[in-house]
Amino acid sequence: MGLVARPWTDQIMEAHQDVVIRLHQQALIAEFGIAALRSQDLQVLFDMAAQLAARGLGSDFTKVLEYLPEENSFLVRAGVGWRPGVVGHARIGSEMESAAGYAFRTGRPVTSNVLSEESRFQIPRLLVEHGVRRAANVVIRGESTPYGVLEADSRDGEPFTPDDTNFLQALANTLGVAIDRERARQERNRLAALAEARAREAEEALRARDELLRQKDLLMREIDHRVKNSLTVTRSLLAMQARITPDPSSRALLEEAAQRVSTIARVHDRLYRSSRIGHVDLADYLQGLCEDLHYASGLADAGRPLHVAVEVAEYSADDAVAIGLIVTELLTNTAKYGAGAVDLQCRRQPDGGLRLSVQDAGGGLPPDFVPAEATGLGMVLIHGLSQKLSGTLRWHAPGDDRGLLVTLDLPPPSPAAHDEPC
Repeated sequence: MGLVARPWTDQIMEAHQDVVIRLHQQALIAEFGIAALRSQDLQVLFDMAAQLAARGLGSDFTKVLEYLPEENSFLVRAGVGWRPGVVGHARIGSEMESAAGYAFRTGRPVTSNVLSEESRFQIPRLLVEHGVRRAANVVIRGESTPYGVLEADSRDGEPFTPDDTNFLQALANTLGVAIDRERARQERNRLAALAEARAREAEEALRARDELLRQKDLLMREIDHRVKNSLTVTRSLLAMQARITPDPSSRALLEEAAQRVSTIARVHDRLYRSSRIGHVDLADYLQGLCEDLHYASGLADAGRPLHVAVEVAEYSADDAVAIGLIVTELLTNTAKYGAGAVDLQCRRQPDGGLRLSVQDAGGGLPPDFVPAEATGLGMVLIHGLSQKLSGTLRWHAPGDDRGLLVTLDLPPPSPAAHDEPC
């Protein structure tokens, strides 16, 4: 018995109905695209995708499945038609035994219009309980890793066509783009929150550092202040002992010791008032020291002027003490053995070093005096401290009644000192 051709009118009606269905599906895709652009709430989009899939395919059931890698299963995130308690709770295996797992693992759409005859995978218990006879599954993914599966299921025997699968895939692709966008937004927020947290930690660390530096500064100033006071007391005791000592030579030794202690105390006084811990304004320090020495050494009583010119603004505390003691000994010596006005200069050299010079208008060096072989405490201090400073010490007798000239050439100070010309 031959096949009976369908009337052409039936074919036209069927084609017209198919066009209507495809136009309806296109409208649903456009509606979902607009919603995906406007909304950042993924759950709203999941629910909408499930509803539109059911409307576009006439399916009894639809569901959005999220892959849970820690459980290696799918969670039903949204759906239509399922009994209460399924959406948001039910799990489905993600391996090859389910249609959803098969699609997810292969990355291709999977359509089965007769589940009972399917040999590629098993029918999940959830579908059996709801009498599902056919299913279509497509992967939800954008440009990043797959999110899950969009599935349509029906009890009736009407087959899913390739066009139906394309409609379902269009919904899934739009959903994948929305998921990518939300993942990117969440990552931006995470990075922004992390950056803000790191900034707060950095600010707290800076505040803690500043507080420690402040406490250290206060402690150092307190130490300098106490050391200066102790040295001042020591100097006073030595001066007092000198005044009550009858022996002239012993009294002179005590006075010299008191003056040396005063020199060190003056450095600590400058440290206590300095804006930078561990550094001294050398110009200010030497000016003040020379004012004291002008009177303490007897130069002022003898009517001998003392001219001071210093070009260095800052020096390390240790080196300032050494320079101050050298100046003290040189001025004490010229007060004892020299004559006329005294000129003290501290000048920058082209190489960045320092030249300290002390000159008077006396008679110069005695004929039998060899500075390097002198054994007096003052001379020993001058030579020892000059070596400590890596300086070159020279004694000159210029002649022409210009007296004695002593120069000390010092190398450039350590970069940490940050010397600046005044």
